[in-house]
Amino acid sequence: MSTQVQQPSLVNSRKYYLDWLRVIAFASLIFYHIGMLYSENWGFHFKSNYTSQYVEYLMLVFSPWRMLLIWFISGVALRFMIDKVRSFKSWLHFTLYRSIFLLLPLLVGLWLIVPLQLFAEMSQQGVIDISYWQFYLAFIETNNTLFINYQSGVWPNVDVNHLWYLRSLWQFMLIIIVLTLFARLPFIAPLKTFVKGGMSFGFLITLLTIATLFTSHYLTGDSIRETNGLILLLAGYILAKNTYFWNCLDKNLVLLALSFAVLFVLIILSYQKVFTLPHFILSASYNIQRVVGVFFVLAFAHRFLNFNTYYLKQLNVWVFPFYLLHQSILIILCFLLQPLSLGPVAEPFIIITGTWSFCGVITWGITRIDVLRPLLGVAIKRDYSPTVKILGYTAALILITPLAYKLIT
Repeated sequence: MSTQVQQPSLVNSRKYYLDWLRVIAFASLIFYHIGMLYSENWGFHFKSNYTSQYVEYLMLVFSPWRMLLIWFISGVALRFMIDKVRSFKSWLHFTLYRSIFLLLPLLVGLWLIVPLQLFAEMSQQGVIDISYWQFYLAFIETNNTLFINYQSGVWPNVDVNHLWYLRSLWQFMLIIIVLTLFARLPFIAPLKTFVKGGMSFGFLITLLTIATLFTSHYLTGDSIRETNGLILLLAGYILAKNTYFWNCLDKNLVLLALSFAVLFVLIILSYQKVFTLPHFILSASYNIQRVVGVFFVLAFAHRFLNFNTYYLKQLNVWVFPFYLLHQSILIILCFLLQPLSLGPVAEPFIIITGTWSFCGVITWGITRIDVLRPLLGVAIKRDYSPTVKILGYTAALILITPLAYKLIT
């Protein structure tokens, strides 16, 4: 594992395993958030009456690395997109297009999707006992005193909630664009050559582990997940076309799998209080598993999932809408089912099937109307005239400008 990293080579064939990883990563996120309804000790916006600590053991398989994997994949995707950008005009077009693609669905989520979660949360906490229509009329008054204790957000009481990934992805994209333009300056070339030729696979794992340890020790709250997200996004961006990295993943699949399993058992036994580990050992084990988990899943996909199917493209199209919709749907389903006391088997079964079904039906219905597709982060199908495109882009930019301003100030 000490072989030096070679010059990255461009791979023209599509990496289908990354498409599968994107689908699997976001699918696991949906199941994870359903699990949060039933976790006994982990905080969430809404809780079922049937919570259990045993759910948390299963969730610990995914918890350390699930978002880091999504960030890494996002970095890889961003690299492939940016490498196609050349002129100033294309840079401007790319930035504006990606801003619309990310911020328009976020805007829809802030005002139409996320409020459902806040309604259920405030209802369960006994803060409100009103209809959703009455709640929403109060919600759109951003200075309403009803939300005096719910003020964290983009605007007062208007929060990103589970859509924080979209907010951060847009912000990080701007950082990547600036760094990419800076890296193309001539005097940076020696530094890039040094980085490409002087980093071993083992050193990369060590470096990322130290970075996550640093953030968990010196940062607090959301700053931890934001910084870790940027670190893994940068890692995915840098390593996207590095042939040596992907080959090392494949060669070390068994070692990564064993390391992941050992660390998982260690964390589970400590979580069950079978034995007590010093804090620094437990923290180190957890953060090592985060990085090893990402690389293990990448290696597994690289080995076994590099194939295409006729439905893979459609699954990737639906990832974005399902991500936008899922958490509000599963919380509202739990909110509506709770008075029925269906039990710890029937209720989660209905929520699981209902979440996937409603996400599918809503996505199918909205994406059938071409002009509504961008509201869920799906590209339009028809090839409109230049005039219509300009009008569409202009309208979208007008809508997202206040949000963009809030996110960068």
